Amino acid sequence: MSSTDTARTAAELIAEFIAARLEEHRARWIARNGAERRAPPFVCAIQGPQGSGKSYTASKLPDLLASLSSSAATPIRTAALSLDDLYLPHDGLVAVAAADPSNALLAGRGQAGTHDLALGVALLSALKNPALSSAAGQSEVLELPVFEKSLHGGAGDRLPREQWVRVERPSEVDVVIFEGWMNGFRPLDPPSALGELYRLAKEDPARAKEQLGIDYEPPFLLEHREEHLAVVQDNLAAYRELWDMVDAFVQIRPEKMSFVWEWRLEQEHNMKAKNGGVGMTDEQVKHFIARYMPGYELWLRGIDAADASWAGKGLRVVIDKARAVSSVERF
Repeated sequence: MSSTDTARTAAELIAEFIAARLEEHRARWIARNGAERRAPPFVCAIQGPQGSGKSYTASKLPDLLASLSSSAATPIRTAALSLDDLYLPHDGLVAVAAADPSNALLAGRGQAGTHDLALGVALLSALKNPALSSAAGQSEVLELPVFEKSLHGGAGDRLPREQWVRVERPSEVDVVIFEGWMNGFRPLDPPSALGELYRLAKEDPARAKEQLGIDYEPPFLLEHREEHLAVVQDNLAAYRELWDMVDAFVQIRPEKMSFVWEWRLEQEHNMKAKNGGVGMTDEQVKHFIARYMPGYELWLRGIDAADASWAGKGLRVVIDKARAVSSVERF
């Protein structure tokens, strides 16, 4: 990677990557189908941990992509979908937690099993296949759900349909930006590897640290029972249907995984400084993030699977603790 790349923002690098992949997508479409029909929208997933600036970066992409359009008369048009907005409604989250009350991983939104996968697949299908949607008599407006995290004392809930985001003329969308903290995660293969890693983490933390790709010990996965982790891993298998709809992939990866909970601590400290000290203690923050960290430790490497729909069409943007780009690589 050149020094020019490191001087640029993650959003700028990602926008150029998406624009280039879109051109390839259109060229493949024309080669197979001719230029008479418009190429279907191109779906790019973005994954990054909490605090990495993933959502902020995704919010900058529509304007950046429009500015990169080859023709000012036809700017690249985007639609955005967040995995966070696919969380089950509050009643559904309560039911998931009640079905496995001792499993802290499912005590609230976040891990595999707390999303409405059927809704996500239906929405991405409608965006990727606008001609089929029109033939089925669906409206030229597509509504995307909004999950409000502040409701129910922070447990969150899906907003009423009249407050969803409206995508006008979905058949004219060029790029779908699909961002989420666990996009691309996969169960370990074979599933029994979970038990082996769990035992290794208990018996030889230093070796487990190397195998898990983390820079701290002990791993957060040891704060949960093995059978509880196995439930989430089983849930994760169903997400493959959603991941298979992705055409290209961007990963925003911290140089060190310990940045994830350090960023969350920083966020809490900043909030408390502004509101007079109301918020979680450092220990409470660590307990909160412990529900997410096992995902990075165990299933993050699924992004690099050789049979992923985006294999060979991935961009990894590595960032330092200040969230500046330190390196860029393709995968």
